[in-house]
Amino acid sequence: MKWMRMLAIAASTFCAAFVAATPPAVAQQRGGTMVIALSGEPSALVGFLHTDTGGHSIAANIFSGLVGLNEDFEPVPELARSWEVSDDGLTYTFHLDPNARFHDGVPVTAEDVAFTFNDVVAKYHPSRGSWWPNVESATAEDEHTFVMKLKKPFPPLLTLLAYQLRSGAEILPKHIYEGSDPMTNPANEHPIGSGAFKFVEWSKGSHVVLERNDDYFMEGKPYLDRLIFQFIPDPNTRILAFERGEVDFIDYTAVPHNEVARLAKDPRFKLLTGADAIAVQGMWLLNVRKGPLAKKEVRQALAYAIDVNDISEKALFGAGRPAHSFLNSNLKWAFNGSYDVYDRDVEKANQLLDEAGYPRGGDGTRFTINILWAAGRPYDGKSAEIIRDQLRDVGVNADVKTYDRPTFIEKVFDQWDFDTAMQLYSTGPDPAISVVTRYHTKQINHSPFTNAMGYSNPELDKIFDEDASEVSEEKRKENWDEAQKILMQDLPAIPVFEFPDGHLANARLMDAVTGPYGYFQSRHNAWFKD
Repeated sequence: MKWMRMLAIAASTFCAAFVAATPPAVAQQRGGTMVIALSGEPSALVGFLHTDTGGHSIAANIFSGLVGLNEDFEPVPELARSWEVSDDGLTYTFHLDPNARFHDGVPVTAEDVAFTFNDVVAKYHPSRGSWWPNVESATAEDEHTFVMKLKKPFPPLLTLLAYQLRSGAEILPKHIYEGSDPMTNPANEHPIGSGAFKFVEWSKGSHVVLERNDDYFMEGKPYLDRLIFQFIPDPNTRILAFERGEVDFIDYTAVPHNEVARLAKDPRFKLLTGADAIAVQGMWLLNVRKGPLAKKEVRQALAYAIDVNDISEKALFGAGRPAHSFLNSNLKWAFNGSYDVYDRDVEKANQLLDEAGYPRGGDGTRFTINILWAAGRPYDGKSAEIIRDQLRDVGVNADVKTYDRPTFIEKVFDQWDFDTAMQLYSTGPDPAISVVTRYHTKQINHSPFTNAMGYSNPELDKIFDEDASEVSEEKRKENWDEAQKILMQDLPAIPVFEFPDGHLANARLMDAVTGPYGYFQSRHNAWFKD
């Protein structure tokens, strides 16, 4: 259909094709345990409670979505075996696999899907405000037919549903959650989904264990017996465990970049690289609610005071690229890095700070801010330290503070108790999905990875809202050109680096990454070669 073709064309334009492992020449072998190292312990294992990648790397194996994406960014079946989109782009009809069952044996029906969207996603998911208001209805037409109707066309909808981190479209069992407060339901600690692996154990502070689901609706899968997610915040300990064979996979957010070149040459390991759908940026978030950071001129001064080239080189050991926009340059159709590129200019930074009403005091200091970062991600810590050192040249004192990841998320996104913070932000596979949720006024809420900065610009909101239903790629390019211009002038955050892709894996591990969301995808395809 026209809309399906449009989605496929758009998706292939958003990012280059993902380079995955070559399909195996021999039959997949069964058995074995895949150990995955995470840089920190997630706060939850169910997707509607958060948008944290660590939690989703586990949840993606427990729960199933309606659709997924293949390595060519095309929608592929999961719980929905097939679907149709109306010619006007407003009605999506999904036909569910009748063999799908939850881990307790109860069949998955369209009622479960409707309940997930209407009673959980629509009320609790952190990113719901960026897309759910456009949903007219989400209903079960019969036992295995689910229909979603939109108020206005939204071409990236299938891509959004496949991006479960952002949509929350991991289907929950209605019979377990109905009549309860989903936020406090005991099943959040012992989740029951319909995915390839069943929950076994969550040993707080240590690991999560999942085991093979023998009744998985994808026939013959998964191949592995179990998955273990090991929480290893210290990067040196993490890489040592990998070299000892105690860990089989480290996703690209947890890879110690100073070790990549050495390990990639070791025949025991392999580096899985390619264009990643998420198009991640390292961002320096600025709380614009009060104090010096409430003034745009001060934020611009801070951008002139730092050297993103130096930060990118040192924090990522040359593996990343300096960022010059709120979009990653991998999003070639939308990226524009020509607006207000803040090359380091200490003189201009000092001038802006003087004009903003923040002169140096007797000790040479203008004001003090904090920089928060989450333990387990050394590139964020190194970035914070470099920024602190560079800000001294303009009389700004920075206090660098480190927290474990759950505490960091609570302070920054729930309590808004920060001046500035280091955080990775996705900008793909479509900025209408990922970027809007960071900077739209409606996304100022106490939820993880939304607009914690308190930033609001009605002109930008209007562009975001109009772009959501725009089908012309030329017009969408114009929209995002203007959006980047506004963001680079207002600076609710400062783009620092474009994050490199590249997952480290045991050389025997096959098909660990088979799609564009490689670091939080289901491992139903993964297997070990003798």
